[in-house]
Amino acid sequence: MKNFNLKFKNKNFWIFDLDNTLYDASSGIFKKIDIRMTEFISKKIRVTRDEAYIIQKQLYKKYGTTLFGLIKGHSIDPFEFLEYVHNVSLKNIKKSKKLKDFIKQLPGNKFIFTNGDEKWARKIINALGIQDSIDEVFDIIKANFVPKPQLKTYDNFLRKFNINPQESVFFEDTERNLKYANSLGITTVLIDEELKNKKLKSFVDFRFKCIKTALEIISKNLNNY
Repeated sequence: MKNFNLKFKNKNFWIFDLDNTLYDASSGIFKKIDIRMTEFISKKIRVTRDEAYIIQKQLYKKYGTTLFGLIKGHSIDPFEFLEYVHNVSLKNIKKSKKLKDFIKQLPGNKFIFTNGDEKWARKIINALGIQDSIDEVFDIIKANFVPKPQLKTYDNFLRKFNINPQESVFFEDTERNLKYANSLGITTVLIDEELKNKKLKSFVDFRFKCIKTALEIISKNLNNY
């Protein structure tokens, strides 16, 4: 495990995506958000639900988030969108002492770097019981609604908190969002609940089924180094 240990040694910045990363995709939370995105588009631009769904996915693929595409092409109020799509129940998210402790044990600072908004991020981390383990949240509003994987958003995030990429680890469930991070020298960790039997892209350093498994293994190996 020497190479594994070396990848996580002397890290002082731990960066976490939010949705389907800090909580499990199997909770169904983001599926509910996805449905509400379709509803919002259908109502706002007056198309059928089926048409709205197609538009939603096309915008996501082109712009990185559906919201950024709606702002660009349909002059949608981003705050109205965020309020609507995040109006979902969090009953499937449970407090996790393990997650709280694992994050707290990591040396240095811990950040959430999300394409969602901070209000939503705070709801999630409160539901998980990890609010005291997170130092800062960099959300889509601080990014001027320019999402990952847009390069300037990463640069703005790193500059705002004076983060050294070489001393950083980034946990993310969306593979393409790790590419630029890796090119900067950030250690990249893909959270992939299905652990599909596929070859890792060159810009993904490690892959784990869930965040708790990742942090448990990292913590143990750091302590044993």
